[in-house]
Amino acid sequence: MAAIAVVAGAGALQAEEVVTPSGLSVEFLDRIVETQADGETWLTLRFVTPRIGDDEGELGYDQVADDIDALCDIEGVKAATETGKVDQLMIALMDRAVQRGEHDPEATMFIGAYLLTEGGCVWQ
Repeated sequence: MAAIAVVAGAGALQAEEVVTPSGLSVEFLDRIVETQADGETWLTLRFVTPRIGDDEGELGYDQVADDIDALCDIEGVKAATETGKVDQLMIALMDRAVQRGEHDPEATMFIGAYLLTEGGCVWQ
């Protein structure tokens, strides 16, 4: 069983707007640190933007994939430094805030999983 710690607004990441290199505006939701059964530490950063989804005028995964990568390289690396040893880093981009563990069939969520290297985030 994984140990979970949710740290909202910790350190440099506050409930504030972050603008990605493409100009997409996202809001930081929370930071989740989990210790896995094998001892690995996983860090998840969750961000919200109502602009993603499958409907007309919304942005799909292909249009925001580079933004998810940038969130890892910028915000994820900072958060991992504050957290300490991180074996896996995940960036979740959602169209609405969804309580962790709740099912919301109307919500859109795109997730990128990364390993941290000296050069930054490497997509998995």
